[in-house]
Amino acid sequence: MSAPALLACAAAAVCLGVPVIAATAQLEAVHRASAAADSAVIAAADALTGWTDGDACGLAREVAEAMRAEVVSCEADSAVLRATVAVAVAAPFGGVLERARAGTPHAGGGPDGVVGANGWAWPSAERGVSQGFHDGFAIDLETGSGGALYAPYGGVVVGVGDDGGGVPAACRANPGWWRGPNQSVVIRHEFGGRTLYSSHNHVAAGSPHAAGIAVGSRVRAGQRMATSGMSGCTSGPHTHFTLASRPTNAFPDVNPFLFIGEP
Repeated sequence: MSAPALLACAAAAVCLGVPVIAATAQLEAVHRASAAADSAVIAAADALTGWTDGDACGLAREVAEAMRAEVVSCEADSAVLRATVAVAVAAPFGGVLERARAGTPHAGGGPDGVVGANGWAWPSAERGVSQGFHDGFAIDLETGSGGALYAPYGGVVVGVGDDGGGVPAACRANPGWWRGPNQSVVIRHEFGGRTLYSSHNHVAAGSPHAAGIAVGSRVRAGQRMATSGMSGCTSGPHTHFTLASRPTNAFPDVNPFLFIGEP
């Protein structure tokens, strides 16, 4: 290949690479802004409810700054225990602005589930297991189509919506199972001196909002969190339920049957 041809190829590679890099940086900024908004509003809600000490909006700003983001607006209402935060992150194609709200859920979530003597509730309207332990201590609970999903124990919601996990290996092998991004609800619990995190997965998109559930919502055992759906990688309606010592829905490390009981 001649020298001019080599130079032309190099120039084309550079020209094509620059927008790809910029687009990747823009997407990373969107994810960081969304995560910062959620984290900041949880910090504000924790201050409002007495979970942590400090000024609600001051804590929100500290959390956002630690994630290289800036709080551009913050409203904290101690009367109704509700906070709203807007966070900005610099990006190649202009700044990214994300908002998050945390507060007490409104009425209309539906009847509660049954709570056991230990204070824990079975997380699904149907008391059955469709698949035992897999991917760590995860279990699949029967729900039926459109069944209610409940909080297994009282706590604070720390995650709602697309979990960002992408397409798992099972759906790369079985493309017909892929239903779009997995919709999840993650709750932080304090029990027996331990901090635990539960998650419902494959929930119907928008159903947490319809039940009054948002990041920062303080919930009780047996309270309806969402509706069973077909989001994520699934061959049929169920909830992929997890209990873990960290805020994740992947490869949980806690046996949920020790808390929610046997089916």
